[in-house]
Amino acid sequence: MKKPATSRPSSPISKTRLEFLFDGIFAIAMTILVLEIKVPELSDRHSVAELGQALKHHASVFISYLLSFFMLGMLWYHHNQHFRHLERITKGILFLHLVQLASAAFFPFCAALIGRYATNPLSMVVYIGCIITYRWASTAQWMLAKKSASLSRDLTQAEYRHFRKRNWIVSTLMTGMFLLYLFNTLTK
Repeated sequence: MKKPATSRPSSPISKTRLEFLFDGIFAIAMTILVLEIKVPELSDRHSVAELGQALKHHASVFISYLLSFFMLGMLWYHHNQHFRHLERITKGILFLHLVQLASAAFFPFCAALIGRYATNPLSMVVYIGCIITYRWASTAQWMLAKKSASLSRDLTQAEYRHFRKRNWIVSTLMTGMFLLYLFNTLTK
């Protein structure tokens, strides 16, 4: 018996499998972040002052961990907000998801870099560069989903415009920050 013809081509991958991969990469990246936090070595195990000083010395690593954990959490959350509106995955959408996943998987390196070299502006360029790569891939994916008629029919035009506007604003602001830090780095 023949299957009825559909008006849309089939997806190169199931939506569920891509969602599992996305959740897995984010879970791993968020877990790896904590590995950069090392327990300090003390000459006197009982010295509160020495431990306090060692923890203070690693404050930038703690701050980088918290900032990066919440940044990844926000990126994951916003992805889920967009993903629930996708009906199918095209090759282009899959490619842009892979760019997003590569950025998310690279995030622990960026967090470690900024944690160790917090005062070096190049570490911030790399960190923000990772974020804008993710954000622009998300923005492009959202627009491609609209163009390829891959979005849910339940998504209103107003909702689509809201998501698109938010993507553009955040991506543009992050790009501005990136260019500012890049200029600062190149002029030093």
